[in-house]
Amino acid sequence: MRVGYAVDENALNRSYKQAVVGAIDFWNNQSVGSYDANYTYVSNASEAQILIQFVNKITYCDGYDNSTVGCAPVLEKDDVALAQTVRVEDRYAMESTQDIIIHELGHTRGLVHEDSNEVPVMNETIGTLLIPETNLENRSYGWQTTDFRVYFDTAGTVSSVEEDTYRQEIREGWQYWTKDTDHLEKDVSFRFVDSREEANIVVKMRDHEGVRWEYWVFNTDSDDSFEVYQNATLYVGERNPEYIDYNTATALGYLLLNAENETELPEPFDGDDELGDTDRWTD
Repeated sequence: MRVGYAVDENALNRSYKQAVVGAIDFWNNQSVGSYDANYTYVSNASEAQILIQFVNKITYCDGYDNSTVGCAPVLEKDDVALAQTVRVEDRYAMESTQDIIIHELGHTRGLVHEDSNEVPVMNETIGTLLIPETNLENRSYGWQTTDFRVYFDTAGTVSSVEEDTYRQEIREGWQYWTKDTDHLEKDVSFRFVDSREEANIVVKMRDHEGVRWEYWVFNTDSDDSFEVYQNATLYVGERNPEYIDYNTATALGYLLLNAENETELPEPFDGDDELGDTDRWTD
């Protein structure tokens, strides 16, 4: 039985030809399921009986939860007379994408997960690898966001009388990276938020000179390396209050530029001055 298939061009953010052709070739050499199908490509999607659609995320598929990576109806021969859609998540490596398509096309032939003893590709769970992403150490910008939500943790360190002054100093620190600067490849923004849960940057005063920071990172693909920052906490020294803005800007420079040392930072954070010249860097 001839079954025309097409790929939803509107959903593509990379070429899936290799994965689709591999999956079609797999089934065109099989004779299992509720009917035999000879899948044939059609250029006009409106004429296809099977439309393969690549989507960012599948959150629901006939009772399955958000761990589902593909979705297709279980069909009998007569069902194919009507156009049907196969959905596949688009964030997996090519070999994994092909395996997902093979599995979902199996459903369109009437196969279910319980048929996996006879047809192993119909196993309910299949191994997948995410598309490899650039590791954090090789990125010039290590965040997935440009919207930075800053929580100022004053507990035990700053009185209510001082808080407004400190907030202004912190704000002046981040303004270096948002105003008239060409040091970043991204256009970033900062704003204070009222709870730590909302924040991806926390600022806390400590009784030491300078600034220290810690950060948390994500592994967004299937290797053992980290790819992006998740959030960070800046511990800004308050022994020299006039340098709170400078120290905040320094720490943000390391995190925004993903710098390993001060030589990778622009002036005046590149180590030429011990604490920096406030006139020089705030102009």
